[in-house]
Amino acid sequence: MLGSAAHAVAIIAEYNPLHNGHRLMMEAVRARLRDVPCVIVLSSNFTQRGEPALCDKWTRAKMALQCGADLVLELPFLFACSAAPDFSAGAVDLIARTNLATHIAFGMEDAAYNTEPILDILLHEPLSFKQRLQKELKHGASYPKAMSLALEDILPGSGAFASSPNNLLSLSYLLHIRKRNYPLIPLHFSRQGGSHAGLKLGPATSAGAIRAALNRGTSLDDDSPLTPVMPAFSLSLLRKARDEGRLCLSNPKLWPLLQAFFLRSTPEELRTVDGMDEGIENLFLKHWRGAGNLDDFVGRCVSARYTQSHIRRRLIRLLLGADRWTAQAVRCVGVPYARVLGFNGRGRELLKTRNLSSEFPVITRLSAARGPVGKLVAQMEFRVSALYELLLPYPNLHHEEQQRPVIEAGNSL
Repeated sequence: MLGSAAHAVAIIAEYNPLHNGHRLMMEAVRARLRDVPCVIVLSSNFTQRGEPALCDKWTRAKMALQCGADLVLELPFLFACSAAPDFSAGAVDLIARTNLATHIAFGMEDAAYNTEPILDILLHEPLSFKQRLQKELKHGASYPKAMSLALEDILPGSGAFASSPNNLLSLSYLLHIRKRNYPLIPLHFSRQGGSHAGLKLGPATSAGAIRAALNRGTSLDDDSPLTPVMPAFSLSLLRKARDEGRLCLSNPKLWPLLQAFFLRSTPEELRTVDGMDEGIENLFLKHWRGAGNLDDFVGRCVSARYTQSHIRRRLIRLLLGADRWTAQAVRCVGVPYARVLGFNGRGRELLKTRNLSSEFPVITRLSAARGPVGKLVAQMEFRVSALYELLLPYPNLHHEEQQRPVIEAGNSL
């Protein structure tokens, strides 16, 4: 019996912002597992696409708890603002090392697809796969594109499957679980456009569509057109963030910071930063003077090899001075601690139970991080949080150190 064996389920999320699709998935997960505790691994203040989140991680942690989560853990910036393999590795490692969950749930465009043959190819990398992969990379394809083409050669139909963003991310989760032999049971849920868990949600259901609508000036007030696609608590928290000057909509402040950085940088200096390889530093220095704004600059740099997300992630790393060798060392070691962003009564009990069976450090303040890698990750988190503050209407550069975990009354929905 699936439900009786599970003591918690983990969901990896950004909730940027949390909408009805997210709510329905959480409800479906808990219905399937008989209402076991739910642990959310939540991205830091910058998302996987290299963009600042619409609202900070504390507000998004509140959304998760009010949606029915019991415990929210932070996925640190060095993993959260990364391509699918590193993003997935960091999040899955965090779930496994905390020993909090037996299951991991995620949405896919094709949840019924048999991923086992693809995982076998990616795990063993047969010669024909590696040859086609390297050929496409040499011809300028991005890694995801090259991988999908190489898969298609061996397993017709798999290339199209791996080209969908949530399918690709799911493959990364599953591959890392298999590589590390983690005892995590995956749960797949369908996610197709405006539907989630088989339920139609209407227009503007994706987080990206909601952010775009807000950037166009869509109201957050009681009569907001977003009311049908967002839970009332999400809209309320977004309104609160807006009223307090903590809503990060368009980012006009980011471009001047980058311009000033490029003005005093040499190619040699750029190459010391994590992710600056394959000559991308020369591409940046070539185009920044002629660009009118950040979107214009990113558009000038986009190519078959470099996607928008690839470029934006590297721009944030440049501003933060994320040293290449430090970042590589952190990725090799993995997430060094579990930082609690929020919990309710059941989440508190889950942490107490977990403390009896695991020595992996759980912290509530970044200053409590220990060990060389832990301190490096925490220092970067302080830095990226300060950068996020600079992009807000009313920055508070001490905000990160002032925060304590969000505590929600009650135990569940």
